[in-house]
Amino acid sequence: MLTLLAPRTGRASLLARLATGLIVLNSLLATPARADEPGVDHPAVARYPGAEMKHYDFKEFEQARLILSRPRKLSNGDYTADKTEVVEGQVTYLQYEIPGSASAFQVFRNYQSSLRRSGFQELFVCERPCIDGNLSDLRELLMARDLYLNYHQDIQYLAARRGNTSVSLAVNHTGSGPNGAALVWLFVIDKGSLDDAKMGITGDSPIAQALAASGKVDVYGFLFDSGKSQLKPGSDATLAELAKVLQDNPGLRIDVIGHTDNVGREDSNLALSAARAQAVNGALVSRFGIAPDRLNALGRGASQPVADNGNEEGRARNRRVEIVAQAQPVTPNSAAAKSRPPAPGSRPAPSSTPTTVMEQVDQVGNTVDKARSIGDTVRSLKDLFGR
Repeated sequence: MLTLLAPRTGRASLLARLATGLIVLNSLLATPARADEPGVDHPAVARYPGAEMKHYDFKEFEQARLILSRPRKLSNGDYTADKTEVVEGQVTYLQYEIPGSASAFQVFRNYQSSLRRSGFQELFVCERPCIDGNLSDLRELLMARDLYLNYHQDIQYLAARRGNTSVSLAVNHTGSGPNGAALVWLFVIDKGSLDDAKMGITGDSPIAQALAASGKVDVYGFLFDSGKSQLKPGSDATLAELAKVLQDNPGLRIDVIGHTDNVGREDSNLALSAARAQAVNGALVSRFGIAPDRLNALGRGASQPVADNGNEEGRARNRRVEIVAQAQPVTPNSAAAKSRPPAPGSRPAPSSTPTTVMEQVDQVGNTVDKARSIGDTVRSLKDLFGR
């Protein structure tokens, strides 16, 4: 039988580390998973203890308005404010209910304190009663779209900012006695720029329409002398057309693929087709200012014919330059990957340096997983030492 012995000092140190691990584990697992809720907390703003999320919305790019002076009621019943600020970017809307004895005043002051401690600076605070109407009366002023806003008791509001993250927060109350609840209405705006390259290829030229329809097009307007790779002047119109497609679609990257007929040696045709593709790319860069990293030159020689090489008509069709729209890679730095939140209960691959709202949320989830692993290790070691 194998017996494991540990020096008393080493064992004491190990048990102390295990005790610390248990404390960390308990704190990490103190907040239960909320799989039944409509969304996930924004990591920049803590949840009030006991709060239940009732409504959630996330937009990759939207507008929200911060109220920066006391709202005043117009004759038509709408509200306006002398000072506001519109912020654009990722907009997360969260609405919480806090049942029990917590007052709206208590909840609001706690949010104030929590935001200050986490580095937010208040831009404006509107104490109760901020307005004498229903919170939904501020819908247009907040640019809240059709999101749920309601109730009139003890309405308080604040706007705050930390770096590129802005908070627009309202707290109020509904009901009384055991049916009473404080309500939190939270907009978190992570300032960002619009990714305007999501749409398909636009343009009314034949090249643009073909790329939009099928993602590729065979172009016969690039002219070369037999066996040569220098573009002839008759190519200018086609070159300008392709350049305009690239200028009109700044997110477009293309493969420029040279093809030949089967006359001549295979290796020569392969080299010639690649050189002709390079010539097209070089002209796009030097004459039209197209960024080189948007163009990928390839040569296929006679390996991909589109017609019979047994006659001149077929060989002419095979001598062409093919343009293929590249699929846009999805990377952690792309706007789409930055802005798309995980569905509740799911987790994307973790990032070593979280840079967006949802990447930070994912890191929290991974931390909980690690905590559970610590718990398993603790239990194993306790069995090992007989405690």
